[in-house]
Amino acid sequence: VYPTGANVPENVLRMYVEFSAPMGRRSGIEFMKLLDENGKEIEGAFLPLDYEFWSPDHRRFTVFFDPGRVKDGILPNRQMGRPLRPDRTVTLVISREWRDEHGVPLKEDFRRTLHVGAPDERPLDPASWRIHAPPAGSREAFVVTFPEALDHGLLMRALAVRRNGEAIPGDIVVPEGEKQWTFVPKDPWRTGDHELLALDILEDLAGNQIGRAFEVDNFDTVDKSPNPLTITIPFRVRASE
Repeated sequence: VYPTGANVPENVLRMYVEFSAPMGRRSGIEFMKLLDENGKEIEGAFLPLDYEFWSPDHRRFTVFFDPGRVKDGILPNRQMGRPLRPDRTVTLVISREWRDEHGVPLKEDFRRTLHVGAPDERPLDPASWRIHAPPAGSREAFVVTFPEALDHGLLMRALAVRRNGEAIPGDIVVPEGEKQWTFVPKDPWRTGDHELLALDILEDLAGNQIGRAFEVDNFDTVDKSPNPLTITIPFRVRASE
């Protein structure tokens, strides 16, 4: 289950549940619940949808917290408040009754306790990212370290490395905790200037994007372009000593 860390902000927006085999097509929400510190279910935490957010291979399910409750000032938020409260713990429970494509249930219930922190309402700032550029001639990992956990699903598709205007083929790995992004090139690094590309759709756990917080005051200010912007961060691969 992503995020894998033990801490989440009060306004966390989504989780990803990954399975070892393809799952059936029934709604996953009915098999998931959040319990408060007293073991009581937190009602209405997850957003009920008429369709399901599955990966094409049906091994990854995306569950959304109700954004109407998460976003400050929206009617559901004013009426019910956020489902999570800071400085408390909640327990995510996934029932073993969730069945795979062959009707076989999970081996056992899944449980994870999460510590809830203060809401995160700051936009992502690439200037705060730390970059480790590997030496030329090696296939050492290029590593980007973030000051906070970012959205795992978006980390896998919103970052890339480019040289001379061309994307470099390689493998992406996001270590546990989602505070790093590592890239291992298919071929050894070459000396010279490179760029880290970041699409502005990249988000943290609370939905804050590069240069724009989720808690915008006016929906009209949100860029509705279907083509995300690209932020480039230059770095140089130097010859090994």
